[in-house]
Amino acid sequence: MKLPIPAKLILSANVEEEFRQHVEAKLVDSGENVVVLIPEDDGVFYLCQGASGGQFRLPATNPVQTYVDLCHSGGRGEEASEALLEQVLKGAWAAHGEQS
Repeated sequence: MKLPIPAKLILSANVEEEFRQHVEAKLVDSGENVVVLIPEDDGVFYLCQGASGGQFRLPATNPVQTYVDLCHSGGRGEEASEALLEQVLKGAWAAHGEQS
């Protein structure tokens, strides 16, 4: 799935600096490639897809939360949410015996 530019990430405030250092990001006034959003409530990370394997990997929001956010984001969000539904959610639901 191709991400729109600038890509938007939702990060917990406690990993923002680690992310910035790891990807060598810098603050700019214009021409950004990535927009980092810090939620007021870390509830969006409930049942998140956690880091594993000793490599740097940020926890990601649960795919259902990501789907909902994409549905409401406008622009190409609808297309991205449909791709997430088809490529991730329906398969996960089928694997757990749930209807999709």
